[in-house]
Amino acid sequence: MNVKELLEEGAGPELVSRLFHIERYAWMALSYDMAVALDMDGCILATNAAWQRSTGLWPEALRGQYLLEFMDFEDRERVLAAFQSLITSDAASTTFDFRFRCDQGLFKRFNWNVLFFPDTEIFYCIVKDLSNVHDLHHAAYHDTLTGLPNRLFLKDALPKLVGGALELRHVLGLFFIDLDGFKAVNDTLGHQAGDILLQTVAERLRRCATRPENCVRLGGDEFVLMETWPCDAFEPERLADEIIAAVNLPVCIDGRDARVGASIGIALAPGAASTPSELMALADKAMYSAKRSGKNRYVLAQGAGEAACPLGLESLDANG
Repeated sequence: MNVKELLEEGAGPELVSRLFHIERYAWMALSYDMAVALDMDGCILATNAAWQRSTGLWPEALRGQYLLEFMDFEDRERVLAAFQSLITSDAASTTFDFRFRCDQGLFKRFNWNVLFFPDTEIFYCIVKDLSNVHDLHHAAYHDTLTGLPNRLFLKDALPKLVGGALELRHVLGLFFIDLDGFKAVNDTLGHQAGDILLQTVAERLRRCATRPENCVRLGGDEFVLMETWPCDAFEPERLADEIIAAVNLPVCIDGRDARVGASIGIALAPGAASTPSELMALADKAMYSAKRSGKNRYVLAQGAGEAACPLGLESLDANG
């Protein structure tokens, strides 16, 4: 982005600033590795969600902090000289590594690829964890923004869970969750606020699950949570109420409370479905029924020609 050309074409400072914000956001959101933007003083302007995975520190905890505070003391002089060289020389980028202070004071060695943009006086950095090289399997099976398992994980895990429920005579509940009002948050507070909201909701959903790895982000504002119970102790309605209550809690973003709801479709195996595709289809259909009947509620799917709830549990319509 050329600032001089934009200004010569009549763009005002506010528009230029907005364009830079969008550009920076898109760059971070698309990076699986840790990404961070720093100002000339080394203050952290923004990071992506990958930092939480490697350091235990959430993006909100890093924003506004100075990178110097996280450097091992013995590495500081060398690293600061490397940053300074980008400002005073013709080089556009540089690479170095140093020990970074993570959560609970643990230091890890990170490799930094740094680009400096004179127009904006911002350092853009892609950072790799050298102490624990990224697991390609983890990258393929997890969502970059929230850290939750993704659609590919669900495709592999769901047949095993369905098969296990059949073999052990357990009940598997699949909860298809779509957020109500998420678009309004994006439209009024911006996409970065939307991402913060998604990260917060993802963590709340993960805590609702007995096995956190069975909470999946399908994409956008759609999630799936899977829960297995013994045949004499399954409570899909109780869990649905917990999910709705957790999602309904406000999320404070830049001093403003953002609120969303949850429309949930529930399908049970083996009572309503016996295959993963049937289970997903029924839960998806039930979720849309919850949307049509008023949103922020749940609907339990009925299998074709059979009771949706094995062992005599009465069918639920919609819960307000």
